[in-house]
Amino acid sequence: MNRFLAATVLVLAFLVGAAWTPVAHAGPGDAAADSVYLIGEFVDPVCIYQHGMQGVLQRKCAMVRGRVEQGMFFLDIRQRKLYTVIGQTHWEDPKQGFLDALGDTFAVRGKIWRYADSRAIAITAVYPYRNQPLPAYRAWPWSWEWSVLLGCGALALLYVLAITGPRRAPGGEDSPVERWRVMSFFASLAFVLVSLNGTLHELSDHYLFSAHMVQHLILAQVFPLLFVLGIPSWLWRRLLRARAVCVLWNAVTAVPFGFALYTTVFSIWHAPFFYDLMMRNHGFHIAMHLFVMGTAIVMWWPIVGGDAVERPLAPGAQMLYLFLLGVPMMAVAAMVTFAQRPLYEWYALAPRFMGVSAIEDQRLGGLLMWVPGGLFYWLIMSVVYFRWAGSERSSDSPMVIGRMPGRTT
Repeated sequence: MNRFLAATVLVLAFLVGAAWTPVAHAGPGDAAADSVYLIGEFVDPVCIYQHGMQGVLQRKCAMVRGRVEQGMFFLDIRQRKLYTVIGQTHWEDPKQGFLDALGDTFAVRGKIWRYADSRAIAITAVYPYRNQPLPAYRAWPWSWEWSVLLGCGALALLYVLAITGPRRAPGGEDSPVERWRVMSFFASLAFVLVSLNGTLHELSDHYLFSAHMVQHLILAQVFPLLFVLGIPSWLWRRLLRARAVCVLWNAVTAVPFGFALYTTVFSIWHAPFFYDLMMRNHGFHIAMHLFVMGTAIVMWWPIVGGDAVERPLAPGAQMLYLFLLGVPMMAVAAMVTFAQRPLYEWYALAPRFMGVSAIEDQRLGGLLMWVPGGLFYWLIMSVVYFRWAGSERSSDSPMVIGRMPGRTT
């Protein structure tokens, strides 16, 4: 109980400290906290609302005599949001400046006001988006996402409660808690915190597709592996004790279904339409991360679930399974790497961090998915092989990674 209280205090102290940490403001020129940085085009209200026109068509429509006197709007292309322009300090002649800007894409800085469901912007600076200033990024102070803190904190507390409470296995014996499993579980949460907060989170959300790929590899490969290994077999069996839960879990984690579920989710979210939708909508972004993390746990279960797996794979089958897992990911990586143009609008319009072009960033992201992502599966295959070879000397029984204490009957 004392250990439980101490761990609880530490987790709560971490969450409180994180909540009070100053939030970093990252953006081109290191904009002030009350400033926004948008990329889009100036539009005429009649042309955008009645006709849905953009670009050259927007310019032709808005140049109709007297149209500009009806007011001007700014369309944020990345977020798909429309702002009423209520002030500007960058043009000496606002009317002529608006006419000159029609049909082109700009990066603008300004201050936002919101009333009911409407938004307005007072623009203070305008740049052609291809010549926008390079971002001035500050890695400290660290920024936090409250939903990530809440989720990791809840998992940590539940885990501490489970391993420090009464630990009686169904057969009546004491249930062991290996130290390496505790370290593995909290390491998995640490990787989630690092990937979804702070520097990597800011870079992936605002600037670099390649940073987002690093984030996805952590969430799909490193986190689930450590998470599953961190939970003892007796705790897995306790969680799956209800028959309905056990039947559902065994069906979902069955090798054909779990494999297909993970690869489908991972592939679909990298299609340009869904990827840009995810980047524009924070709720969809959270859902995508949860889908990838959840299906990745299902995908890794036959490999690292140990004695809690109802139908464990033989070592040779595990190696084949891991090899096949890399094939769909390599296909997606090849599509991204060899594309001749930027596939994702969000990053094509992003400020060019360190001067890296959108296509260079995209190719780097594809290579990260292809090479380190593929090598990770080969690394686990090597572990399976060497443990298999070692077990052949002492036992003919099937080997599983992270073997757990035998089941009680």
